Amino acid sequence: MIVVVACLLVAMLALMGLVTDAGMVQCNRRHAQRAADAAAQAGARLLLGGQSASNVASAISAASYYAVQNGTLSGNVAVEIPPTSSAYFNGSNGYVRVRVTRPVNTTFMRLFLRQPTVNVAAFATAGVVRRPGDLTVLVLRPDDEGLEVEGNATLDVGNGSIHVNTSGPEAVEVQGNSLIVAKTLNIVGGYEVNGNSEIRADIVTQASAMEDPFKDVVAPVIISTSSVRYGDGATGGKSDDSGGTATKPATRNIAGNQAVTLHPGIYWGGLNVSGNASVTFLPGRYVMAGGGIRMTGTGNVIGSDVFIYNTNDPYKNSQSGAVDEIEIRGNRYVDLKAPTATADAYYKGFLIFDDRTHASEIEIEGNGSMVGSSPLSGYIYSAKGELEVEGNGTLGGFGAVVYEMEVEGHATFTILDKSRTPNMPAVSLVE
Repeated sequence: MIVVVACLLVAMLALMGLVTDAGMVQCNRRHAQRAADAAAQAGARLLLGGQSASNVASAISAASYYAVQNGTLSGNVAVEIPPTSSAYFNGSNGYVRVRVTRPVNTTFMRLFLRQPTVNVAAFATAGVVRRPGDLTVLVLRPDDEGLEVEGNATLDVGNGSIHVNTSGPEAVEVQGNSLIVAKTLNIVGGYEVNGNSEIRADIVTQASAMEDPFKDVVAPVIISTSSVRYGDGATGGKSDDSGGTATKPATRNIAGNQAVTLHPGIYWGGLNVSGNASVTFLPGRYVMAGGGIRMTGTGNVIGSDVFIYNTNDPYKNSQSGAVDEIEIRGNRYVDLKAPTATADAYYKGFLIFDDRTHASEIEIEGNGSMVGSSPLSGYIYSAKGELEVEGNGTLGGFGAVVYEMEVEGHATFTILDKSRTPNMPAVSLVE
């Protein structure tokens, strides 16, 4: 019996060693994986601002820091930008690969293997991918004042986020009885709240500047007196409803009690809707070549899967041919929706796209334009222009990426429609 017990004891000790040490190895493997995941995502977040040498260096530093913060020795962290050992992302500067190693002390197994420690390793790759996000407002202006909310205004984006790239101490200024409501408010600089104003959001100051998420989207280009080339290579011509030509631009005026259906294409001299006129935009791409758009008075303006590009007439860049602002004023009801991917795969989610070379203004003012559960759907993009909102009501499920923004009314945003939201850079684990 002694001999049998002695033999069984060896087996029991070996089994205990397997259970104990294997459990410790597995536990440390999970810790290593969590550290690698967190480090890779932290590094990739720094690449949202671009892939310059300084951003890459900051990303490597951030990845190493968060790996150490999660219980890893600094000597046991390896960060690769671009990854050189990834299964799918070798050489891609937009991705961060992190390798974390953790030494594990053995107990019973060292009696059999004569190995006091074993190393476990975990890998994670994160990168910048493009997908619909929850960013509702991005202000691109780098200096002075980027976002102003004043008077009795309310800027309410619900669970959306606001990001302001302005670096000054008053990058965001809230005055009077104003209110900002958001899930997060990220500011490169600082903010100032005066009077009875309030900000209801998780505020982060000294945040990193966010790169223009749409900088790589190719804007339409007018290539002749009768045609325009779009970012996806497709071409289009003059709309039959245009008020003028390339050399003789004239604003198309729709007034009185007219009910008009508009067709896509180039509008040489822009568009003006006034009085009680009602307008229906057919699905498609509209190019305002000078003159901009003005919608005043009462009546309805409706359209689904509509993309509007606001630029100048390159053949007569003065007066009616010059780039002009977009105005929605008065008690007019507007129900405009940006394209879905099915309707327009390239300009999906863009309702209004301003020429990047001009600093034009987009103004939404009045009560009627805000009526309805979702009067506007899509994004307003103006890399050098200002979005100004006045009046009361619900703006709809739309977002804004603009140079600067001013709110003097109750601008309430509803939930973004992901099917009509442009794809934006976001951080995601990919391996």
